[in-house]
Amino acid sequence: MVKEALEGARSAGATVEFVGVSGKCIEGCHACATCGEGGKCCIEDDMQPLYPKLVAADAIIIGSPIYFGMITSQTKALLDRTYLLAKTEGSLRTRLGLP
Repeated sequence: MVKEALEGARSAGATVEFVGVSGKCIEGCHACATCGEGGKCCIEDDMQPLYPKLVAADAIIIGSPIYFGMITSQTKALLDRTYLLAKTEGSLRTRLGLP
């Protein structure tokens, strides 16, 4: 479904990129309270390259299979880790988002 939504955006003239998190190592937030010190998360994993993509995006579409009535653990970890962006200048508040 996400790929179909991206295709619709592409056909309307948008530049799109699909980024899957399956198979990526994205740890859950450690709640270390150092969020944003030095402008980055202290966890060195596959989330680091996603931060600039999220900040540069005008719109973000997030989709997930449903396991046991919830989004996947990888998707939850990604969402939790965007807290860094709320603590720095990369806030996603002005982005169009489609759940």
